[in-house]
Amino acid sequence: MLRLCIALSALTAVAWCQCTPGIPSTEAKAFLDAHNKLRNSISSGNYVAKGRRMPAAKTPIPNMVRFQTWDCNIEKSAQKVADTCVFAHSQNRQNLGENLYTMWSSNKVSFTGMGTKASNSWENEFQQFGWNDVKLTRAGFSSGIGHATQMAWAKSTKLGCGMKLCDGDKKVLVVCQYKDAGNYMDQNIYDPR
Repeated sequence: MLRLCIALSALTAVAWCQCTPGIPSTEAKAFLDAHNKLRNSISSGNYVAKGRRMPAAKTPIPNMVRFQTWDCNIEKSAQKVADTCVFAHSQNRQNLGENLYTMWSSNKVSFTGMGTKASNSWENEFQQFGWNDVKLTRAGFSSGIGHATQMAWAKSTKLGCGMKLCDGDKKVLVVCQYKDAGNYMDQNIYDPR
């Protein structure tokens, strides 16, 4: 697969590769930035979920971009799901977690800003429903925080997302997939200090 490598930051000299064809590079960067912001905040012990400060991580939760982890194969997989225009989790994902987001409008929509909007929507689950424990339990997952916990899952270090305009461009479907998959019951989302 042809890849066009783009420098993300002159300060860190980290490069990542945009998939061709693929989602707009600005949106891929927005997904990575939002995920890393959440992961860094949790790692440092600065994350507050609905009034409760979460404990710092024993070892930092890896940044997605640190390992050049925008994965073109995962993006391709996520794009296939988005191309269906059906808001439903895909089946037979092999070691891939998955988050879905959709937005409708009476006017035409575009991809612009969707990386941030989808990621913020997922992270907001922690604010809306709270986050009681770093160990994922059935009750915690059922409370409605499954998208947010997948974003924060420390063992998930690769990300790829796809987007599709549907219904006459009045709906957008966003799909992000994660490797290694997260959200295993009775496992820690990350290891606290």
